[in-house]
Amino acid sequence: MAFLRKGFLKSANRRNELYCRIDLPLVAIIIFFPLLVIFMLLPGPHHRRTVDRVVAHHIHKLPGAIREDAIKIYVTRDGTFYFGSRLVKGADLSDRICDSIRDGAEKRIYFEVDARARYSDVSAVLSQIQLTGIQNVSFIADSPRPVAPPSSLSTP
Repeated sequence: MAFLRKGFLKSANRRNELYCRIDLPLVAIIIFFPLLVIFMLLPGPHHRRTVDRVVAHHIHKLPGAIREDAIKIYVTRDGTFYFGSRLVKGADLSDRICDSIRDGAEKRIYFEVDARARYSDVSAVLSQIQLTGIQNVSFIADSPRPVAPPSSLSTP
């Protein structure tokens, strides 16, 4: 029995390392990685929530509008202008357009106007676009009914 008591005393004097520390890499994997995934998948605050598009009956799909380098200009109902996702002043708009064309963007402007925006605000933006020399301006509008893709249309 003496050998059992001797072994017991050795183990009683040792620290229990199994429960007295937290494994930090494991905590990072369990907590921070799912949070990172959640925040990457959630859409951030964006100004497009305040733009109610005009409804038009004769619209066409514009596949170039979803490109990353597409020049998109938004006019909200309170008269503020957005170039992409950034708020700009009317005088700086032509410089921003020229800079993006110099960087390789398509020479077409996709223009999204709130249905309740004043015509004077839209006219001010169009005059700034005219200063750049770009003549291809596309207005983005909503359809009252879903638009059929061109491939599903029957041809005679």
